[in-house]
Amino acid sequence: MITYKFNTKIGILETTLIGEVSPKDFSNYIISLSEDKSLPKILKIFTDASKGRFSKNINPEDLSIIVEANNKSLAVREKICTAFILSSSFETALGYLYKKVSNAKNYYFNVFSTKEAALNWLNNF
Repeated sequence: MITYKFNTKIGILETTLIGEVSPKDFSNYIISLSEDKSLPKILKIFTDASKGRFSKNINPEDLSIIVEANNKSLAVREKICTAFILSSSFETALGYLYKKVSNAKNYYFNVFSTKEAALNWLNNF
């Protein structure tokens, strides 16, 4: 399950992943962000996936689907900066692979081990 809420105090969208998340779930989440007109044009996203995990049967084609959904979301934003806290080495490896394949000029993605480091990185944008 993926939930999110915009924290107006810090200007960051806070997203939480709980349980197993499929590539389709993640793609739907990204599409819902692109359709949410209340979110700012420069979108900073903190994602806590420490209580979640990606489907083990994810493949490179699935990452391409997620990148495609993200590129559509970027069409309605000036910039998107996403900081992830991940739950395992498998998710961390996927995060770094995703970082490599998502190369849009107005998209910034990074993986962190602590919330503080992730928020500090986001606040530099």
